[in-house]
Amino acid sequence: MRSKNHVKLPFAPTHYKIRPMLTKQTLTLLTLALTSSLIALLMLEGGLRLLPSPPILFENYGETYVCSPTVGWLGRPHYQGLLTREEYSHPIQFNGAGMYDHDHDLAKPPHTWRILWVGDSFAQALQVDEKETAHQQLETMLNERLGSAEQQFEVINLGMMGWGTAQELAYYREQGQRYQADAVVVMFFMGNDVNDNLPGHALTIDGFNCFAPYFPVCNNQLDPTAWAHVPGLDPAWNSCSTGRYAAANGLSLLQQNSYLWARLEPLMLSWQPRRSYGQEFGLSFAALYLPQESEEVRYGWQVTEGLLQQFQQETAANQSKLGVAIIGPREVVWLATLNESQRQTFYDSAPAFKTAQIDYPNQRLLTFLQQHNIPTLDLQPPMIDYIKQTGAPLYLPIDRHWTVEGNRVAAELMYNWLVAQNLVPTASAK
Repeated sequence: MRSKNHVKLPFAPTHYKIRPMLTKQTLTLLTLALTSSLIALLMLEGGLRLLPSPPILFENYGETYVCSPTVGWLGRPHYQGLLTREEYSHPIQFNGAGMYDHDHDLAKPPHTWRILWVGDSFAQALQVDEKETAHQQLETMLNERLGSAEQQFEVINLGMMGWGTAQELAYYREQGQRYQADAVVVMFFMGNDVNDNLPGHALTIDGFNCFAPYFPVCNNQLDPTAWAHVPGLDPAWNSCSTGRYAAANGLSLLQQNSYLWARLEPLMLSWQPRRSYGQEFGLSFAALYLPQESEEVRYGWQVTEGLLQQFQQETAANQSKLGVAIIGPREVVWLATLNESQRQTFYDSAPAFKTAQIDYPNQRLLTFLQQHNIPTLDLQPPMIDYIKQTGAPLYLPIDRHWTVEGNRVAAELMYNWLVAQNLVPTASAK
């Protein structure tokens, strides 16, 4: 029985015809448009490759380094050249892995205790001849003092200019763990490692801005997956969605290979706010030494601590012992060696540093690492004492890295610490 309110349709439902959303003609036009656009983009890409390199946004290292999609950049394998700066000049040669070291087999030789020396430019030590680097001097000390026919020591340099802890972890995963090391020492530079672990860290190589991978903190925990940084795409500071990760990885392929993208990159970077990490003090690391931390500094510390914990987990999984050595910046070491009058003169010229606490960031990191049972050596205090006692310059005034003597003192301190922490076997001590 029908309702009294039933309304009769003016046409039967069977009269409806479902029309396709896109006709064959429309699809053909869209295909032609997309094909034409793709051809135009490819022609533009090819034409740009014939023009001079894109604008350099960061210091250019194209002769010595190559971009890496997984770690940002590496030394050019087997590179040889003369490195000349105002304070030094000597030949340098990279091994097949692009490191400032001789070649090492992945398979560990019998009766050999292997140490991976991981870090940035301080670990790399291009400022001195290879035999004068701290890692080579440490290897010599170990073999002369502890070595025997049954026990030899090998220190493998995995230091790379500009790397932060994030890149060091990424490279350890990709290559470092394959060396079957007995111990891994992370050389942590307080001058910029915290800053370099934030998104946007890069070098310019052969016209391309090579961005370092980064690890975001989401739900108050480090995401152990390395993320690609792409200009124009907001970094995953606290949002680790699958879609954002897929977009970053996909776009990074264009960013690393497209000259057209490289030309547009300055515009993309202008869309993103510049990091203000310590810039108001003239030196980026200065923000670490102030009692009032910015949100960015706090986040940098959270990322860094998470990375070191991740290092601990992954080295332990590979049956390797982990240790961390802290390197102080030249400016901080220099400031600590001044007398009160000289220090006051410096503060008058740089009032922003008056509230700086020279030992604060080192103590903070030491406390964290001790809480997680990671053996740690703070190289800053003994180096300050050495300079006060001997007057020997351990840092180059302009380059700001270790001198030959600075590398030697670092190696000696590292040797004593490795022995004291049982990070090397001492049964054959001479």
